[in-house]
Amino acid sequence: MTTYSIDLKSTPNQEFFINILNRDMTIRIIDRGLPLFSLYINGDYLVQNIPCFSNLGILPYPYMTTEIGGNFMFLTENDEYPAWENFGNTCNLVFVTGD
Repeated sequence: MTTYSIDLKSTPNQEFFINILNRDMTIRIIDRGLPLFSLYINGDYLVQNIPCFSNLGILPYPYMTTEIGGNFMFLTENDEYPAWENFGNTCNLVFVTGD
């Protein structure tokens, strides 16, 4: 298992590009009280507006994690809900591989 840390800005809404495991991904995070997570691979969406909780995988179905080789999660201190005000401090986005 490998964990990749993903840098986030302390802003409520953001979109950025990453490449993990030779897959081009665009991530969009919007704030609606909880972060909502959207993932696009090569311009096609895999998921849109999935609510995010602390220390749990974001992608809801095993076929999705198999397709991209892992899952995203917000790691927080004290199991607090992910909050954009804490991005990069006590709330961090990671990608964890399944190997």
